[in-house]
Amino acid sequence: MENLMTITPDSINPTSPTDIIFALYTQSMNRALNHFNTKIGTMSSPIAIDSIVDRNITGIPQFCPGDIFNITLQLYSSNGETINLYYIKIQNGSKSSNPNIPWSSVFENTSGSQYTQAPDNSLFVTPGSSTSSSNPIVCTIPLTVNDSITEEYDLLYTILFSYTKNDKEFFFSIDPLMKISSST
Repeated sequence: MENLMTITPDSINPTSPTDIIFALYTQSMNRALNHFNTKIGTMSSPIAIDSIVDRNITGIPQFCPGDIFNITLQLYSSNGETINLYYIKIQNGSKSSNPNIPWSSVFENTSGSQYTQAPDNSLFVTPGSSTSSSNPIVCTIPLTVNDSITEEYDLLYTILFSYTKNDKEFFFSIDPLMKISSST
């Protein structure tokens, strides 16, 4: 039986981590879907599940120039369940800085096909074809902080993914925080 207190990802140092892993507890997700008055969980109206997802960081992780890190979703059981990571939406959460971030100064290769800047200046990052996992219970998106970043940003990001079991697909979102800094 799944136990939220004993199954946890390995903890990592919140300063310059290389892998941010979100452990998705399938029994808890199924319980929320079957026993609580939740929304349907669609792509446009996902179920927020921050409270039933474990992550291997405490506090707000900070990333510095040149850092390469992976944001990973992982199921702890695979009883016919699969997950599909659709995108990560990144927004500027800093009060003092200009809300219109030039994303190419924050992350490398933002001109690639997996990056889309929305009219509200948020950045959508989708899994690239080379980073797609053949494992149906693990999904990863890698990001690289630009070597020449000169400002500090507090970023809000939303992870949208689907969870499929018994041919039923539900959409969920997770909304953690991160910090991008020009120095360590």
